[in-house]
Amino acid sequence: MSAVPAALPRTAARSVAPRLVLAAIVLLGTVLQALLARLLPSPSVFPDEYLYSQLGRSLATTGHLQVRGVHAHFLSVLEPALTAPMWLVHDVGLAYRLVQLENAFVLSLAAIPAYLIARRLRVPSGLALALAGLVVVGPPAAFAGMILSEPFAYPLALAVVAAALRMHERPTRRSQLVLLALCALAPLARMQLAALPLCVAAALVADAARERRVREALRTQSLFLGAVGAAVAAGVAVAALRGFGYYRFLGHFAGAGGAMRLGGVDLYVVLLSAGAALVPSALVGLALGLTRPRFRAEFLFSVLTVLVGVAVLLESVLWEHFDRTQERYLCYLLPLLALAFGLRVSRATRRPLAETGVAAALAAVAALVPLNGAAEASAHGIAPFFYAFNRLQLELQSSAGAAGVVAIAATALAFAGALATRFRNGALVVVALSFLSSFALLGGAVDWSHLLARDARAKALPQRADWVDAAAGGPSTMLVVGKDAQPGTALATLFWNPDVTRVVRLPGGRDVDLLDDPQATVARDGTVRVAGAPLGRRVLLYSGATSASLAGGRPLARFGSATLWATSGAVRLGVVVEGRIADGHVLQSGGIAVWAAGGRVAGWLEARVAEPASLPQATVRLGRAAAVVLPAGGSRLLRTPVCGASPWTGTFTAIPAGPTADGWRSPLLAMPRYVPDPHACA
Repeated sequence: MSAVPAALPRTAARSVAPRLVLAAIVLLGTVLQALLARLLPSPSVFPDEYLYSQLGRSLATTGHLQVRGVHAHFLSVLEPALTAPMWLVHDVGLAYRLVQLENAFVLSLAAIPAYLIARRLRVPSGLALALAGLVVVGPPAAFAGMILSEPFAYPLALAVVAAALRMHERPTRRSQLVLLALCALAPLARMQLAALPLCVAAALVADAARERRVREALRTQSLFLGAVGAAVAAGVAVAALRGFGYYRFLGHFAGAGGAMRLGGVDLYVVLLSAGAALVPSALVGLALGLTRPRFRAEFLFSVLTVLVGVAVLLESVLWEHFDRTQERYLCYLLPLLALAFGLRVSRATRRPLAETGVAAALAAVAALVPLNGAAEASAHGIAPFFYAFNRLQLELQSSAGAAGVVAIAATALAFAGALATRFRNGALVVVALSFLSSFALLGGAVDWSHLLARDARAKALPQRADWVDAAAGGPSTMLVVGKDAQPGTALATLFWNPDVTRVVRLPGGRDVDLLDDPQATVARDGTVRVAGAPLGRRVLLYSGATSASLAGGRPLARFGSATLWATSGAVRLGVVVEGRIADGHVLQSGGIAVWAAGGRVAGWLEARVAEPASLPQATVRLGRAAAVVLPAGGSRLLRTPVCGASPWTGTFTAIPAGPTADGWRSPLLAMPRYVPDPHACA
């Protein structure tokens, strides 16, 4: 009798210790990811980061899912809902850092379902904890510094797998409701995860068919399977009637050949990102789990991993860009492969022949498939592995050299992982090698993200990012002029200046994202109206290769191709020049439009033109005026009469005498101004 109380504390200690270690993993993962996120000074993934931030701000301030007052029809609302409190902070920079910190914590929570899955697969506790730590230091951790849905979708996907294994073991009503709740949250975190409940249902049916107990499974799991079936039917009906909301313009298919090529590259990248050292044992573990499972959970996990892999690979090649690896879709496979490794090494007998064959195949692919071409296409595509590849390429100053280093490293790690399984503590060696390679990829990905964010920040914004709000002192409207406006720069300005409350496009103006921003109309006197109402008095004119001025307005601030104007009355266009960029350089030809009060133009259009001293002479014509020849370093004030109904339209030409050493360069054309003078039309 005396031995029983003595054993209780030891049993309790054995159950508490893994929880403490797991809590430490979550804490350390949060600290690590938060420190890495500090390297990102500004969002650089547009329009995604802008969209999520504005949805969160709208929920926090208005309770509605809107962006600039426009309904987004956006399905992935979990991230905006959970980060909304952070956007109550008025300081945009501080709110951005708080969201990064929340992302780091939530993504680190993925260690908990990873550990639970490993233990349900009968992986020893120590190895299960090591795999849980590996899950939060891999390339997907690079998403913690970005305002994206992945920090929330990543642990949620693992939670669905853990709940599926639990429900499969004990199909009670409660376990089915928990699984349904997680499956319902999955597409709200990331629309592509709508395939996850389908994969779970298919895996459950496959397991029941293997054991020839389909009727029993349908009876005991009827709540979950019935709800999934009903949800699929409802989803198909809604998609057929209303489309995919914000994603209605996406989805392209470029043929089976292109899909197979990109799918092969995607799979190869997944294997490298998972840690090439554990890949041989992971793939062998999945194969054994499918063909010779030791217990039901092993078979279900293996089938579910394969189905999830097929689903995300199909989504990555059928959605968005056909020349770009979509690592955002593929990241959910990485922890499943790590857990499959634990499934393999937990077997009593481990012969390395199969692992050696997988390592040899991976080495052959590494030798035959250089990644420098795919890395170039994915340099700006939210691809952590290729971010790290491009950072290595920058360091070596050679794309071929970087591809060679990756191929050699993948081969060495694969064979080291295959051979290490022969030894008693080989699993820990493989996990250690995977830690090193995963952390190296994470560090390279974050450093490349830092370079992208810094470059985008320098090009899109002045030193003071909230320059529009500071100069306007109140709400303002972005008015997009011309088809050449750069959406990324516009969205960066909108992110850091929340007082720019809406975007309006002039006829022919480019969309800054996929939202249905209203299009303005221009009256004959130049008055700009939206839905019949004139614009407010503070307008941010935004353009690309088009310049514009407002009649009766004064510029308050200017950066790049954006100018903040204040008007005393209704916003009226004065002069619009197509083919002129913000620094004054012009294309070889372009159009000019002039508006005047009263609906009639009568006067002069004046503009000073100059030819830089470093360029050859140029011939310039403005409207109907005679062409003038500008010598190098010369300048002239050009005038042309403008008469007739408003708006008056004309053209200009700027023809160089010959090319310069670095290509064609244009003269400088100051912004033309309209000078009323009835005598000009005599």
